[in-house]
Amino acid sequence: MKKVAIIGAGLSGLTLAQQIVDIAEVTIFEKFHQVSGRMAAREHLPFVFDHGAQFFTVKYPEFADVIHHLKEANVVDSWEARFVEVDGTQVKKSREWEESYPHYVGVPDMAAVGMYLSAQLLQQRVDIRLNKHVTGMHRRDNQWCLTTANDQELGCYDWVVTAVPAAQTVELMPTSFRHQHSIRQIQMLPCYALMLGYAQPLQLSWDAAHVTNSVLSWISVNSSKPARHRSTSLVAMSRNMWASEHFHQTESWVKATLLETLVGIIGEQAKQPQLVALKKWHFANAPKSELEEVFIDTHQQLASCGDWCINGRVESAFMSALQLSKEIRKALLHTID
Repeated sequence: MKKVAIIGAGLSGLTLAQQIVDIAEVTIFEKFHQVSGRMAAREHLPFVFDHGAQFFTVKYPEFADVIHHLKEANVVDSWEARFVEVDGTQVKKSREWEESYPHYVGVPDMAAVGMYLSAQLLQQRVDIRLNKHVTGMHRRDNQWCLTTANDQELGCYDWVVTAVPAAQTVELMPTSFRHQHSIRQIQMLPCYALMLGYAQPLQLSWDAAHVTNSVLSWISVNSSKPARHRSTSLVAMSRNMWASEHFHQTESWVKATLLETLVGIIGEQAKQPQLVALKKWHFANAPKSELEEVFIDTHQQLASCGDWCINGRVESAFMSALQLSKEIRKALLHTID
């Protein structure tokens, strides 16, 4: 079997591994201590926060099949939130999300999806190496050899696939990768996620808010999601452009600014959280791509996938990996023949 290295253990990387594990020896490298990428969760007990992707929807039948299986395994559930639209500080529209168009979340948190998929892969003898930050690659004996920043060798592979943000893909891939120029054009935007835990429940008439004309773009009552801890937890996401303009501000300033904005929307009851934490996402979102969706260089045996290949949604991460897997399978099966 050919040896394939996948760099990144978010939904794209895990999906790709699932699709090729029957015809390749797969190793996944993840620089952080757990899988899931931006389908992330953070514990500050008794509070738990989905501080990356807030929910996801389903459009394509291939993804619907996966979600059906995950629902049966009690890994995802629909979030029937009371949804509002906020203009500045005023609620303008409200409605409940309809059962006919579900908004899904992982249970008991968003990271559960990646944890479940990785457990399946481990049973299929996929090698998942956490806390391994791949920073370089070079050719040796017709393979790609991977290294860390301190020149630790991580092995040599016939194929290397990046399943990380576009900017990190550009840094990792050799300049000879035929899609370098195209990927370099993709600009992913940052975001701040403010996490707030409260000792007492907040009196709110909604669970999720899309916010306009504000430094915030989204507010979730995280504890309103299914199978969550009862302790009241909120996640407030900044606007991407605001985060970009204030990316080098101090953490204390960003926390204070976002909290002040939140209080302006939901009132003084939010002013004294028991816990305040902040996540700074360097690569949070990508605009709809006008480029090709499959980045593969069969001559050099290099490829890339990720939500940024399509439009930055959770489903896009899955579809990008699925589309790429079909091309890699063709290439791998051709070499077997």
